[in-house]
Amino acid sequence: MHFTEKQYFKQKWIWFMLFGVLALSIIPILNVAATKPLAVLICILPVILIMALFFLMNLKTVINQKSINIQFYPFIRKPKVFLWEDIKKIELTKYQPMVEYGGYGIRGLGDDKAYNIQGDIGLKLYFKDGKKLMLGTQKPNEINKIVREICQMQKIPFHNSLTE
Repeated sequence: MHFTEKQYFKQKWIWFMLFGVLALSIIPILNVAATKPLAVLICILPVILIMALFFLMNLKTVINQKSINIQFYPFIRKPKVFLWEDIKKIELTKYQPMVEYGGYGIRGLGDDKAYNIQGDIGLKLYFKDGKKLMLGTQKPNEINKIVREICQMQKIPFHNSLTE
């Protein structure tokens, strides 16, 4: 039993915003572009670097019989490992990333965190120590199948609120 999902920022609104900022940073310096190329570079380089970061950023989720592992490249390069024995219960649910966690990416403070890239469906892990973790997914059917099977074997309560 094995599940792997790799998600990238594909939302059009993010890319429109980034290209808009790039355009707005280029327009004011077009008159000086020929005489001051360094000024052009200084103005557009930060925007291009941010665009490259969004292009490379991804969330990788791997689920197997031992653990749930996540990487949020380039910020978390070594997988974070969550052992099944540390999990109290799991729920596959619809949620509001902007309202509940303040947006997409690595979000949350204290004991309730989220790792999400897009969409509004996630796997909510409730740990025995009281902490919670929401993992966004674009593959709810596949993740439902494997998590349900592993939870039955591990005797961990699992609830799919998407089917209600």
